[in-house]
Amino acid sequence: MSKDFIPDPDAEFDVWFQAYQLYAVANAVALGLIPAEALDIQTTKINWSLAFSNAIATKNAYQAAQEVKDEKREAAETVIRKYTKKIQGRPETTDAQREGLGITVPDRQPTPTDPNLILQEPPPLVLVDTSQRLQVTIHFGKIPGDERRNAKPEFVLGAEIYYHLGAAPADVTQYQLLALDTSSPHVQIFGGLVAVTVTYRLRWLDKLGRPGPFGDPVTVTISA
Repeated sequence: MSKDFIPDPDAEFDVWFQAYQLYAVANAVALGLIPAEALDIQTTKINWSLAFSNAIATKNAYQAAQEVKDEKREAAETVIRKYTKKIQGRPETTDAQREGLGITVPDRQPTPTDPNLILQEPPPLVLVDTSQRLQVTIHFGKIPGDERRNAKPEFVLGAEIYYHLGAAPADVTQYQLLALDTSSPHVQIFGGLVAVTVTYRLRWLDKLGRPGPFGDPVTVTISA
């Protein structure tokens, strides 16, 4: 099938129709067109051009109106947030007033955490730094090697850190609770003049105090 000779895009069609109309009118007799037919082509072209130019003007006006609208919306949100911050900061502001304004009302009754979440959450990964003499820095979380991106899960309170002096024991009851730390890293200081071998294992605790599974033990030696 041959390609249609009439261009599809409006802008291309407008240029093409202009040339078509000029040639047809100028050569009407040679093309076998009577005056009424040549006039019909010319009138149709005028009507099309008016409609096309009006459409472009409307589109440009719409785009300009959209830009003004977006600008005014941004200015409005800035003012709203400015005064909402002031209102929210007043101790006298009541929840009824907040509801009247349609702004955030503090949650006075936090939704209980799903007890299964902590059981499904993988235990914290552990990275132990022993570069400092008689000191251990325990980085824990999803990305312990990068504390800037190492946020704990939202429903988690912190990590329980257990330790055992020596290699990993066969009896897990020999671990002792070192700390419950809500943010990584945790630092443990050792005294004495001899090297110490320590094994750590950690688990998450949710905000209602329910524990998750333990991670693998990590054994390190601290230099004296």
